[in-house]
Amino acid sequence: MRGIGLLAALVLGLALAQGGPPNLTPEMRQRLEAYRPVFDLVATIGLLDELDKQRGLALSKAQAQRLLPILRDLQTRADLKPAEASKILSTIEDSILTPAQLKWMDQTLLQRQEEARRRREQAQGGQGPPAGASPRQPGQGGLFQAIAQGRPYNPFKEQPRAAENLKNLIALLSKK
Repeated sequence: MRGIGLLAALVLGLALAQGGPPNLTPEMRQRLEAYRPVFDLVATIGLLDELDKQRGLALSKAQAQRLLPILRDLQTRADLKPAEASKILSTIEDSILTPAQLKWMDQTLLQRQEEARRRREQAQGGQGPPAGASPRQPGQGGLFQAIAQGRPYNPFKEQPRAAENLKNLIALLSKK
């Protein structure tokens, strides 16, 4: 399933909605919450190629031509700030996608968030982290480390799955 990177974004988004991942300082939770538009953009990009395969919802040539410059920019920029991600999302949602396409994407994202929540609850037995699990500390991993240290971070360059999804989407839209 292509959704590993998407699933990670969904799980992190769901965790933020439920108070954030365990064992994070309030400051780190606030920083992660500020990055929600970036996570939402990763999820949106991850769904666009699936959207294109849906009967009656395929992206048109005009939509592809409007999306390609945006996507190529995401591929090359060194840093993706939340405000920039929010602006890009607004452009995609407000002036490129149709209401029917947006509805499908919203429904699909909500369904996947619910599935991720159920899987997480089943894995944890409805409790907190499993006994003996070492809590993830801020500073471990690319995203957390970049956010904690205020370093530039672009998930479309630094997360292999997000980068692959973006590359595949650009290839798909370039053929239209």
